[in-house]
Amino acid sequence: MNSPQPASPQSAITLPAGFAHLMPFSHWSLATETERTRMRNTSAFADIVAFKDAMLADVDAIVAYLNGFELDAMPPPEAALMYMLLSLAEVAPAVEAYQQPGVIDGYEFSRFVADEKFVMRPPI
Repeated sequence: MNSPQPASPQSAITLPAGFAHLMPFSHWSLATETERTRMRNTSAFADIVAFKDAMLADVDAIVAYLNGFELDAMPPPEAALMYMLLSLAEVAPAVEAYQQPGVIDGYEFSRFVADEKFVMRPPI
């Protein structure tokens, strides 16, 4: 199974029309776990909270909208929105548990090497 195509370069990212108001946060549209982890750990906590607040306000609508697309054939604007949703999942522990970008008493985030080809869903 293939994953959606990587998001366009940051300057070329577009979001679906109903979610255009999230464009100020499009730099959180990151295709890999490694990129999302790096972004969380190198961002100011206030910026993380602002991103979380903006996304959380629309999370139900985002999920409902994205459920209308096949994961393996998601158009680029929808893939960009999905990557932002994955970034929301990445920052949630930082906001809800740690109140800081990094893991409390954790090791240097760059030591974590994600298996970017791993797909956590059963084959269909």
